[in-house]
Amino acid sequence: MRNIYGLLALLLGSGGIYTILNDFSPAVCLLLMLGMGISVYKGQLPQQEVRKLDLSQLAAEQADTALADWEKARGDYQRIEEARRKIRDSQLSRQLGLMQQESARLLNYVEKHPERIAAAGRFIHYYQDRAASLSEQYSELEETKLETEQVRQVKARLKETIVSFDEAYSAEFTKIINSQLLDMDAELTVMQQSLEAEGISNNQQGSTAEAVELNAAKAPQATGIGRKKRPRRGAVTKVGGQETAPFKEKITTPDNLRNSVLFQKVIMSGLAIVLGTFGVHKFFQGKTKWGMAYLFLFWTMIPTLVSIVEGIRYLFMPVDDFYNQYYR
Repeated sequence: MRNIYGLLALLLGSGGIYTILNDFSPAVCLLLMLGMGISVYKGQLPQQEVRKLDLSQLAAEQADTALADWEKARGDYQRIEEARRKIRDSQLSRQLGLMQQESARLLNYVEKHPERIAAAGRFIHYYQDRAASLSEQYSELEETKLETEQVRQVKARLKETIVSFDEAYSAEFTKIINSQLLDMDAELTVMQQSLEAEGISNNQQGSTAEAVELNAAKAPQATGIGRKKRPRRGAVTKVGGQETAPFKEKITTPDNLRNSVLFQKVIMSGLAIVLGTFGVHKFFQGKTKWGMAYLFLFWTMIPTLVSIVEGIRYLFMPVDDFYNQYYR
C-alpha cells in the first residue's frame, strides 16, 4: 500500500509540473499538488498487513490462545523493528536486523503450521518479548545523549544481552521444528516397512552404508584440540593481542518481500528524479526535516542536482543494500 501511494504521488506530481509548464488553470495545478501531498503523507503511515491464520484444525480454546500468541509475536516483532530504525549504534542495528531475519523465518513457519504456535511459547513470551523491551530501553538511553560512566555501562550490558539472544532464537527455532522432524521420521519408517512388506527394498542401502563406514574410517578422530568455534555475530575477537572487527553477516532481502523492495526502489528513484527538487522522496522516506530543507532551498537548484544523483543511486543500488538502508 505504501508503494501504491508513492506511485500515485509520482503521477500526480508529474501531472502538476506538466500543467504548470503548459499554463493550465491554477486550480488544476493546486488540486494535483494537493493530491501529491496527500499521497506522500499516506505513504509515510505504517501499513499493517492483515493476515489470517488457518485455525480450523484447532479446538476453540487452543485457537483463541494461538491467535493471541500470534498477535503478540507480530506486535513484538514490530516493536523491535521500530527500535532498530532508531538505534544509532550501527553494529547493534545490524545485529538486530539479523535477529529479525531469524524471527521472520520462525514466524513464517508457525504461520503455516498454527498447531506449533504453542511450541513457540518460550520464544514469543520470553525471548522476543525481552528483546523488544531491551531494544526500546537502549534506544531511549541513546535519545538522552548522556555519556556518563553509568550510562555507558548500562548500554554495554544491554548490547551484550541483546547480542546473546541471537543463539537463543536459533535454538528455539530448532526445538520447534524438531517435533515435525520426528513426525516425518516416524512416517518414513512406516512407509519403509510397508514397502519391505510388499517386497520392495532399496538396493543402494548396503552400498551407501559401506561408503559411510569407509569415509568414517578415513576421517580423523574429532578432538577438542585445534577445533575452531564460529565467532558469534556481533562479538569482538582478538588476534595476536589486537581486537579485530566484529563478525558481520550481510542482511539479505526475504524472498516474500523482494518484489515489494524492487517496486519501492523504482518509486523512490522516480520521486527523487522527478520531484526531488521539492524533497518529495525525503517526505516519502519519513525524513521530514530533510524534506523541508529541500523544499526551502528548491530555488537554488542544489536540491535538484542532489536528488537526481540520489535517484540514480536508488535505481542501481543492490536490492539487499536498499532493503537494509531504506525499505520500511
